[in-house]
Amino acid sequence: MSTEKSQGERFGAVRISRRDFLKISGAGLVGASLLGVAGCGGGGGGGQQGGGGGGAQCNSIVTGIDQEPAVLNRMLSEGQLAVTNDTTAGIVEAPLAIQPDLSYAPVLAEAMPELASEDPQIVEYRLKEGLTWSDGEPLTSADARWTFEQIMNPDNNIAVREGWDQISKFETPDERTVRMTFETPYAPWRDLLSDNYPIFPKHVYEGKDFNEALNNEIVGSGPFKFKEWKKGESLTVVRNENYWGEKAGLESVTYRFITDTNTLITSLQAGEVQFINPPPDIGLQEKLEGIQGAEVAIGKAGVIWEAIHFQTENVDNLKLRQAIAYGINRQQILEQILKGVVDPLQSVLMPQQDPYYTPAWEKYTYDPDRARQLVNEAKAEGAETTVEFSTTSDNALRETLQEIVQQQLKDVGITIQINNESATTYFSKTTVEGNFQMGEWAWLTTPDPTLQSLFSIDAIPPKGENYYRYKNEQVTQWLEEADGTLDEGQRAQLLQQAQEQMAEDLPILPMYQRPQYTAFSENLTGVDPNPSLAGPYWNMGEWSLQ
Repeated sequence: MSTEKSQGERFGAVRISRRDFLKISGAGLVGASLLGVAGCGGGGGGGQQGGGGGGAQCNSIVTGIDQEPAVLNRMLSEGQLAVTNDTTAGIVEAPLAIQPDLSYAPVLAEAMPELASEDPQIVEYRLKEGLTWSDGEPLTSADARWTFEQIMNPDNNIAVREGWDQISKFETPDERTVRMTFETPYAPWRDLLSDNYPIFPKHVYEGKDFNEALNNEIVGSGPFKFKEWKKGESLTVVRNENYWGEKAGLESVTYRFITDTNTLITSLQAGEVQFINPPPDIGLQEKLEGIQGAEVAIGKAGVIWEAIHFQTENVDNLKLRQAIAYGINRQQILEQILKGVVDPLQSVLMPQQDPYYTPAWEKYTYDPDRARQLVNEAKAEGAETTVEFSTTSDNALRETLQEIVQQQLKDVGITIQINNESATTYFSKTTVEGNFQMGEWAWLTTPDPTLQSLFSIDAIPPKGENYYRYKNEQVTQWLEEADGTLDEGQRAQLLQQAQEQMAEDLPILPMYQRPQYTAFSENLTGVDPNPSLAGPYWNMGEWSLQ
């Protein structure tokens, strides 16, 4: 599991069927613009520009994206935004890729890696023949080994080394074979070979500072290559003519940074952008379905899940955290902000994640009387009942949630002070450094139910993503044991115990699984929504304009 890599979400684990996605053809009267004519126009290379510029060139598109990455190296702490994955999705590749049904499929690997041995655990895979980097140089096992060495280099600001630090041998017996031997069994090993950990070119970056060299431009092996990044405006990728696989259908894709959801929608309506993946917003579905010439894909059981988080060192009174949990009416909030499309989430794993999920947080039903009693007990213990609540600015859904929570908790004797920041600052500095009391953001799950990187004592930054500084040695032990067994039943029991204890300790209050919305020009083909951390741009090499 991991952290918010796009619209304020980070990353984690679930199984969701593609049946959960509903494809809708947009229809309605929302102005004269028809998205079907978006295939040609100005933007970046001359020609007529509309709505401030940036319309699609022939066989090129502009996509509106609601955040800007801090860096382009997704392995670094500063790269732990989903937007980092989105903007580099066509550039970098890993041995495996997470599919829309949350299975794994080989990309750089010739076939699915094999578990060659369980004692000791040895994972082996072969790279495809004829792989190349965008500069035409061959991609070999030496690149995989060099990338592993960067992950394990203590001088590098790697966000999560969990799992990699269990590898006692990383062998490359020939140019295409990679063999990893683990000190102890590690169940989530497939995640180490998928989207969060692409292979980087040794010949380009060897001898350079890994903390800096890939931040502002990046070289990869994907169907697109980096062209330019106009900070504060856009980032452009162009077709990689040296791509080892089938060449991309589009000549270029420009990510235009549009932080306001309404502006994203109007840009799509006007044909200034041809693809958007806006964060959920009040009335968003109706607005998207009303765009003439657009198609809309909606996932109602998404793997992005929103939660309220406590920095447990700054809100260290458990009774105060419990008072907040009982004083928040989650069902009422969801009725107001999402029309009741989704129900409150009752754990840090998803209901679809059987057999690991257990609804441990269902005890926190709205109970204002109990909340008031706990507030009084917390005050008697010296707790301060004024709490700062922060999230990403310019996100109407989250800001509305804050306002509702503020009113609900006022009724039980807790004063909430709202203090928001830009997503870039919030996720690269504030949360990592622990400079918050209550925070609201999202996580994005991976296919494996590992929770160590979010809740283990060993995952407190800079070692991981335990931004709430949650410290429970028993939970840490259970999570470590769960990731150290290949037996599904035993692992499920350990994870269920951990969830129950975390619900008691309340470092986090799960809120809801975020509905996922994608809207795009009807003449853009190949779009296949992916609810995993691979993201909506995961197969952009297959997109084309008709």
